Amino acid sequence: MLRVPVARDGSVFAPALRRSKGYWIGAKGSESLVPDFLDALATLTQMPLARWRRPNAKGNWGIVSAADWAEIDVDQHEIARSDVIQGCT
Repeated sequence: MLRVPVARDGSVFAPALRRSKGYWIGAKGSESLVPDFLDALATLTQMPLARWRRPNAKGNWGIVSAADWAEIDVDQHEIARSDVIQGCT
């Protein structure tokens, strides 16, 4: 189990959000590309407000901010994309 940020729409920062070169995290204009999920998560936990890119229901990648934190099971490091974007509009 890992503690991950949860956006207001219910989407979570999860391994399935990896793009070809890694995870885009940070505020717009000062984003960082982090290749490894655990490294990206560690960086997010240090931010005053965790921000990351994830696809919305239409598949467009946008930045969301953490509204809360939750524990998820990432033993297999795979979470279905539908679970990741659940609640997105």
